[in-house]
Amino acid sequence: MYKINILGKTYSIHSSLPLPELNKVVKEINEKYKTFQNEYKFFDKVDILIFYIIELYELIYNLKKELSLKEEYKTTVIKKIEDVEKELNVMLEKLDKI
Repeated sequence: MYKINILGKTYSIHSSLPLPELNKVVKEINEKYKTFQNEYKFFDKVDILIFYIIELYELIYNLKKELSLKEEYKTTVIKKIEDVEKELNVMLEKLDKI
């Protein structure tokens, strides 16, 4: 269990990340909050965190979309390789009969 400090509040959490990586995440959250706080001076903490959640969700959504496209491409490449292998086997069988 790790103790982390986000926005001045300490939390005890379990994480699969090693502590140095988790500390990077915590630092990024605190810095991003300060950036939003400067940008949206008249918004309260919850509103600012909602903006941050939306930004993170957009990032996750775009990464999932990119991963899905890569998986589709990978599937297409594998299918083409299998087709070429089949065709090659057919040609080899024909050569064996000659």
